[in-house]
Amino acid sequence: MQSLRFFLAAALVLAFAGGVGADSIVLEDGRVFDADEAWYEGEVVRYRKDGRLFDLPRQAVSRVEPSGPESVLVDPDVRKSRDRLATGDATEALRFARLALFREPTSVPGLEALAAAQLALGDPERARASAETALTHQPRRPRSLELLGDALLALGDVDGARHRYREALEISEEGLVRGKLEALGTGRAHLLSPRFRIGYDGTADEPLGLAVLDVLDGTWDEYESQLGFSPDLPVTVVLQTASAFRDTTRAPEWAAAVNDGTIIVPVRGMKTVTPGLERVLRHELAHSFLAARVGGAAPTWLQEGLAQWLEGGDPAREDRRLAPAARQGQLQRLEDLEPPFAALTEAEATSAYAESLSVVAHLLRLRGPAGLRALVTALAGGQATGDALQTAFGLGYPELQRGWEAHLRSQAAASATAAGGR
Repeated sequence: MQSLRFFLAAALVLAFAGGVGADSIVLEDGRVFDADEAWYEGEVVRYRKDGRLFDLPRQAVSRVEPSGPESVLVDPDVRKSRDRLATGDATEALRFARLALFREPTSVPGLEALAAAQLALGDPERARASAETALTHQPRRPRSLELLGDALLALGDVDGARHRYREALEISEEGLVRGKLEALGTGRAHLLSPRFRIGYDGTADEPLGLAVLDVLDGTWDEYESQLGFSPDLPVTVVLQTASAFRDTTRAPEWAAAVNDGTIIVPVRGMKTVTPGLERVLRHELAHSFLAARVGGAAPTWLQEGLAQWLEGGDPAREDRRLAPAARQGQLQRLEDLEPPFAALTEAEATSAYAESLSVVAHLLRLRGPAGLRALVTALAGGQATGDALQTAFGLGYPELQRGWEAHLRSQAAASATAAGGR
């Protein structure tokens, strides 16, 4: 007890010495001091002051009064994980979740952040384990139940997912969970194919769902033949019947939000599968194949280039567009196209998509589909993109950039010659 009093006295000295902070910590004896930020972590209250990290026994703390909403009283790394996931950076979200759990392995918010990142990276089996572990510590936590439902749905256990969503709603009414539950209950199309589960965000449209299923089934066979692999688990397809159809394949914010293996397509107003809808479905199924194989490890230029190639994009057209920029040395570096395109301007994103298809076509010229399969295999094995390129093509980023730009410059020269001869 004396050591506890000494610890508290030392903590108070450090806290008051630093001036006024953001959060107030109220001790059981009534004393109050400020910290830059404070949060609950297991049996301690952890706080940061003047760049240093301290702990207080939780029994000595009456309460923590945050400067913002109560929800901020969680590990900062958990908050960072949530923030990174919201921006589409699932790999960094996973890293911050693991940092939080390294310090506090039983942290339920940390386990939830881990499960959410694992789901985004296409790893529902580990996500299920993380959510189940969280529920062993807090059995009636709605967010953990929702994440477990998400993982079960991704694993094909629709009834199990429905049960967990209902459990979560019994504890806390949450609109997003209710929407997920209603989507499961509005249609049975997910039972019609071992490869796909069709659900609806909005009113069910069984005829359209069946037409979509028919297109996707045929495309699956084509992609499996070209890529040499296919997803091990059924792919979830959500048809947003309440949202008007639009081409989402070149929308950076859309790709960042949903490029996790699940196909989400707005279809309001569609009566059948039009050529435009078919192209979107083909593009998104390509993402599902790649996500199932490598999770979030593939660079965005490969994800988008491969998806455009498989959907039937025209690399020669993009080469012609990019040729002047190649001659002027204005192409973006491929290394800079590894992160999601969400932060790019409209003009930069347009160029990034064109470059993605163009460089994938260049890789196909070098080694054909076998080279792309080898590249994906190397990435799935955990190699960084530069190393994977070396494994699959015998060249790194600098050599690939030079060879690709030389091809584009030759295209520009050929076009100039042809124009001069007319």
